[in-house]
Amino acid sequence: MKASIDNFSTASAQYAQFRPDYPAELFEYLYTRVVDFQQAWDCGTGNGQVALALAERFASVQATDLSANQIANATPHPRVHYGVCRAEASPFSAQQFDLITVAQALHWFDFAAFNQEVKRVAKPGALIAVWGYGLLTINTEIDRVVQHFYSWGD
Repeated sequence: MKASIDNFSTASAQYAQFRPDYPAELFEYLYTRVVDFQQAWDCGTGNGQVALALAERFASVQATDLSANQIANATPHPRVHYGVCRAEASPFSAQQFDLITVAQALHWFDFAAFNQEVKRVAKPGALIAVWGYGLLTINTEIDRVVQHFYSWGD
C-alpha cells in the first residue's frame, strides 16, 4: 500500500481558517443523485467543512482523516462523527454508506486500495463524489504570494 503522508498536521489551525468553502450548488447537485440520506462518509475530511455541509441532509456523517491534528481542529456537529484512519482501511461496516465524498484529497490516497475500500463500505446504489480545485490566478503580485503559500513545505 502507498505510504501515508500527513502534510497538514503542523498547520491544522491555519488550514481550517483559510481553506476555501465549496458552493452550496455542488451539494444540491449531489443530493439529486443520492438515493437515501442515512449515512455519508467524508473521507480525507481535513477540518470537516464538507462533513458539516453533509450533516445538513444526512442523519449521520462519518468524517475521517489521516491527521489527528486536522480532526482536533474540526468543527463539532451532533451528526458528524470524526475519526482518524487511512482512507484505504476504514473501521466501517460493509455496505454502510449512501454517499462517500473526497474533496481535494484523492491524490494522497492509494487509488487501488481506496477503490476496494469504497466497494466494501458503499451500499448498493451508493454515490461516490470526488472533486478538487486548481490554483487561481489574479495578477502577478497576488499570484506570487499565492504560489509562495501553495509551495510551502516543498
